[in-house]
Amino acid sequence: MADTELQIGRQSEAAQMVVGAIEPIQTTLQDLATSLQGASGGFRGGSAAGLAEALEAWFTAAGELVPTLQEYAAKLVAVDRTEALTEAQEQERFARLAGRLGGPR
Repeated sequence: MADTELQIGRQSEAAQMVVGAIEPIQTTLQDLATSLQGASGGFRGGSAAGLAEALEAWFTAAGELVPTLQEYAAKLVAVDRTEALTEAQEQERFARLAGRLGGPR
């Protein structure tokens, strides 16, 4: 079975990777928009309207990608913070319980 133990700090590392990917994704989307704008000039009539509608819908959906990635990165960091706090609280509880039972403090 795979090791599924949460390692504090790893989620923040993953968040940095996600944030680092945002700029290249934005650049790719901008380059794609520029290329499509230049290439779509040859379409006329109904095909032009259909293409414009499809591209608008696609870029609207793609526009949600960057904010979604930013939110995901923030939630990854929050997991590390919450887990670190929880672990510290559990260690404190254990130390108090061990002290009451006569064990090491």
